Amino acid sequence: MDRITTSIVEAFSKENKIAGLKEDEKFEHLTAYLTIRRHFSRALDTAAVVVGKAGDIGIDAIAVIVNGALITDVDQVQEMLDQNGYLEASFIFVQAERSASFDGAKIGTIGNGEIDFFSDHPKMDRNQKVKDAAAIMTAIYDRSASFRKRPTCRVYYVTTGSWNEDKNLVGRRDAVISDIRTTEMFDEKEIDFRCLGADDVHRLYQATKNAISRTFVFKTKLKCLQFLALNCPFSATYRPKILCR
Repeated sequence: MDRITTSIVEAFSKENKIAGLKEDEKFEHLTAYLTIRRHFSRALDTAAVVVGKAGDIGIDAIAVIVNGALITDVDQVQEMLDQNGYLEASFIFVQAERSASFDGAKIGTIGNGEIDFFSDHPKMDRNQKVKDAAAIMTAIYDRSASFRKRPTCRVYYVTTGSWNEDKNLVGRRDAVISDIRTTEMFDEKEIDFRCLGADDVHRLYQATKNAISRTFVFKTKLKCLQFLALNCPFSATYRPKILCR
């Protein structure tokens, strides 16, 4: 890894008390945090989304978000439905490689793993974390009648290299997007596969450190609650301090 990425990995590892992990595992946790935070503004423990090594179906992290909450237990799906009367789901998949380049074969592996994840008859070996995530996915689709819209699907392939829109790699990526689309399980406009390099890692990490802070003072609790209703959940880079008197 380049010196800046190495420094970021070490800083993140110390902050999140994972300094004892191997370097590749630290990078997996970092990239999971940076990519999932783009869609989830609350506190994120990467241990809940990183799915490990053996039996990981070629994917390093899986996050399932329902009605703005990170779902880590299958029973939470029904709880979200009971609380809100609907389900709005998003699936996020992350693959991290410390290599200085992008690999077309790896893009295919990511796509195959994701398609297998949503299959009624999976063929790949799965570790317990992947099985748990798949059980949550099944619970969500079993309640499809309560969808506001079909779920979203976000895929991230992160390396320490630079994405240069290589024609062959773009073709591989677009083929995966097409395969995902043919499942008809997602909103067509909300299927995204992004390949991120070192510059993106640096930018996303700095964004988490440069959050905007604002203080709002309300004379009544009613106005405070009205403000919260209109502005929550807040974005990952906007953290207001709210005082209700």
